[in-house]
Amino acid sequence: MGEGGGRSAIQVAGERRWADYRVDRELQSRDLLVALRALRRLAKEGPLSLHVDKTIDATAHNAGEIELVEERERRNRVHVVLLMDTGGSMAPHARLVEALFTAASETKGFKSLQALQFHNAPYGWLYEDYRNFKRHPIPELLARWTPEHRLVWVGDASMAPYELFQPWGSGAWDGSGHTTMSGLDWMAAIRKRCPASVWLNPDPPRYWEHPTVRAVGAVFPMFSLTLAGLRDAVRKLRSG
Repeated sequence: MGEGGGRSAIQVAGERRWADYRVDRELQSRDLLVALRALRRLAKEGPLSLHVDKTIDATAHNAGEIELVEERERRNRVHVVLLMDTGGSMAPHARLVEALFTAASETKGFKSLQALQFHNAPYGWLYEDYRNFKRHPIPELLARWTPEHRLVWVGDASMAPYELFQPWGSGAWDGSGHTTMSGLDWMAAIRKRCPASVWLNPDPPRYWEHPTVRAVGAVFPMFSLTLAGLRDAVRKLRSG
């Protein structure tokens, strides 16, 4: 599973054969959109400011005695990064992932939303566009991301163990073109930079005993890609 028909996922991904997820699919469930909107509540409390309407109401109820009502301005600082596994064993889940992609894109109020893709595990790069081979070195992304970023990974996390655990030099990036980091190492580095991260798994939990799924679940809190799982994941992100 995840070996790309007898060849490693790294080899097949290098041939640019994975299709990009589309954002124009019709939503399978409006509940996805409703659940994601809860992320907008991840706002930081700002300075106090006078709330005119509430001050007038409070004064009226206080027999004309002026009563000032102040509230803190809410500054939205929510940066959401959606990281989606594409191709291979994720093919049967493509429509569901596209629905999530569409819901996230339609959710207003985020300070920023970034969507990136990978196959099975990140090998030093994350892709914005597989067809045109537009990709970003992970170290450059980590230099821009902050703990304010909320990362939502989507994938079954199931692959040949060597694809997750073995260090790769070919196709990876450390500034010199070579690295000894494995896919799991890159995941751990990303989690360290952005602790508020969750993993949504479209496979039923009965399949999560696979060694690579367990390993990924040890790095990121893992939830089912269902409405209930998404709501639990959003609550986890809101807790920081």
